[in-house]
Amino acid sequence: MKNYPLLLLLFCSTLFFSACSSDDDGTPSQDEMLQNKRWQITALDASTPIGNLDLYEDFEDCQKDNFVEFKANGVLVVDEGATKCDSSNPQQTPGTWSLNGNVLTISGIGDAFGLPDDDLEITVTSLTNSRLDGEFTESVSGFSIDGTVTLETM
Repeated sequence: MKNYPLLLLLFCSTLFFSACSSDDDGTPSQDEMLQNKRWQITALDASTPIGNLDLYEDFEDCQKDNFVEFKANGVLVVDEGATKCDSSNPQQTPGTWSLNGNVLTISGIGDAFGLPDDDLEITVTSLTNSRLDGEFTESVSGFSIDGTVTLETM
């Protein structure tokens, strides 16, 4: 009979310690940091055979207010923002996204930001809840262009 309280204590202790998982530290995953926020390009630079370019500086004002939203299940929403460059364009267009390790693949973003390609593969160098920094390499007219991009939440 004397062993029952000891066994009960041992059983309760086991339950208590197994319920506390050390891998649940409350830190959001990369997907969670991206999703359900409005992300706007705030810097876009490229290194080309003719020199370095600040592509963001060349954006029209109607492009600078455009943003993207990363939704669940790889759904991307590209929004024209408050001002449209072409009033006949839809306010929102669909796209897709995926994040594998530190490689973010985005499809459907090109037209809204005046990019030469509709698909972009970004190597994420830094990601927080409010900022994404990345690098990319694209081929335009046979020339390789290395670039950096920064997106920030609105």
